Amino acid sequence: MTTPVLAARTEGRVRHLTFDRPDALNALNGDVLAALESELAAVAADQEIGAVLLDGAGGRAFCAGADLNELAGLDAAAAHDLIRRGQRIVTALEELPVPVVAAVDGYALGGGFEIALACPVLLASDRSRFGLPESRLGLVPGYGGTQRLRRSVGHAAALTLLLTGRPVDADRAWALGLLSAPPESPPDLARTAGELAADLAALSRPNLGLILQAARSPVDTSEGLRQEAALCALAISSRDGQEGIRAFREKRAPRFDR
Repeated sequence: MTTPVLAARTEGRVRHLTFDRPDALNALNGDVLAALESELAAVAADQEIGAVLLDGAGGRAFCAGADLNELAGLDAAAAHDLIRRGQRIVTALEELPVPVVAAVDGYALGGGFEIALACPVLLASDRSRFGLPESRLGLVPGYGGTQRLRRSVGHAAALTLLLTGRPVDADRAWALGLLSAPPESPPDLARTAGELAADLAALSRPNLGLILQAARSPVDTSEGLRQEAALCALAISSRDGQEGIRAFREKRAPRFDR
């Protein structure tokens, strides 16, 4: 029997996805990417899923990046096809209509860091390290890291990380603004991430999707504000939006459609 490279289970309305190649530090290969692509499509289509929790097995790494064995010997055309496929999958993760909580415990390097950057909520243990080491191997980040890292920490800090390839620890990642909350011990991280994912999954899936869509708009632009206004109007007029308003006025918890 083939061992799954991406373990998956559902608890309540949370889909748990775990990179499961601990002996390879959960490195990304074609099988991992195919499994992730399939899971993301299933989550997008399943209205019973309200959030995703993404982590890595083994306690040493979230994901240590691309499996370089699959890159050896590739010509430019084959490498381009592989990278564009990875970009499509990471973009599908970023554009998922439900919140994704990444729980990083250990290394998040290269493609693993790029995947973490695509998640709306990024949590980490205090033993985690983040980096894009491609420059030190004569390579270039290819799964969106050159773009998302600049949006996350700003131009100057991003270029330092990109050009040096040096990793940063969890405290530095928090100081740079990479993390959604201060780093915690590994047991506390698991509990916090699980509770947060469950809390998000209990909210209105359609209207959280609208928030995610609005937050992906260009920052501080008139087009971004126009999109925000349109999405806000959709939320107000939606069944869940009106239920939330009624619940607030009636001093009770809202009962959102599932």
